[in-house]
Amino acid sequence: MAGRPAKTWQLAAAGASAVLALVIVAEVSLRVLGGDRLLYRADPKIEYLPAPDQSVLQQGLEFRTNAWGMRSDAVTEAKPDDVFRVLVIGDSIVFGHTNIAHADLATTALSRMQMEDGRRIEALNVSATSWGPGNMLAWLDRFGTLEADAIVVVLSTHDLGDDRTFKPPERDAYPQAAPVSALGDWLWRRLTPDPAHGGPVDPRTEGDAQAALPVLMQRVAAAPMGGCLIIHPTMEEWKTQAPVAEEQRLEATALGAGVAVFYGRAFIDNALDYYDGIHLSPIGQQDLARAIAACPVLVGARAD
Repeated sequence: MAGRPAKTWQLAAAGASAVLALVIVAEVSLRVLGGDRLLYRADPKIEYLPAPDQSVLQQGLEFRTNAWGMRSDAVTEAKPDDVFRVLVIGDSIVFGHTNIAHADLATTALSRMQMEDGRRIEALNVSATSWGPGNMLAWLDRFGTLEADAIVVVLSTHDLGDDRTFKPPERDAYPQAAPVSALGDWLWRRLTPDPAHGGPVDPRTEGDAQAALPVLMQRVAAAPMGGCLIIHPTMEEWKTQAPVAEEQRLEATALGAGVAVFYGRAFIDNALDYYDGIHLSPIGQQDLARAIAACPVLVGARAD
């Protein structure tokens, strides 16, 4: 009888040790497999944007942001005399979704080029996943153009309906703080509701993207050297070759504001340039860089 309490205690200790070991393994596994997560900050008008001054490895890929939350290297607010600065504005296509490392971005490739007059190009990546025209316009309202010589916007047909919700950013897609515990964060996100889901629809949401689009194009046209719209096709749209009705609407709005238009399908070589049905592979990002470099405002750009 005297040995039973000791044996019970030993079993309990062994069980606790096994549980602790499982917790440690789960914590380490989640950190190794997931890596760090790029953080975002909420904004009442922009909705959300990448937090500034980050350098993280997310699923083995390098993600960097500068002081404005751009997926670009650090730059000065005042444009240097030897620089041709272009804002490249968009959603996950420009941002690189979750599969494009910093070095493989179209904007990084453009920033390795220079203009015919010898000025180096600073292609500033102003983007975030699921941004629509309203988010892009709100970013320009908040930060201005940073003395950009030109502006290039990359849009797809789905952007015609990509309205701002004016709700808190989705917790899983746009985390705002690094978790103390990867396992605790994983459990918390699965066991508690996300405040961004549910609740009444903000009346400003309906039609937000279509209302912002012509104003955004006017802002692009007002850049010192003007601007350009790149219409990026889904894979299915790329296969058709002929522009669909929604692409034609994007084109008409841009041309009406005096903005040059290029169809991205003219620069996409084959289906391998896609990562999925709409996002580009690293090779596809090079296609995007070529499309942007073909804009009239950048004609003459060449590899440095």
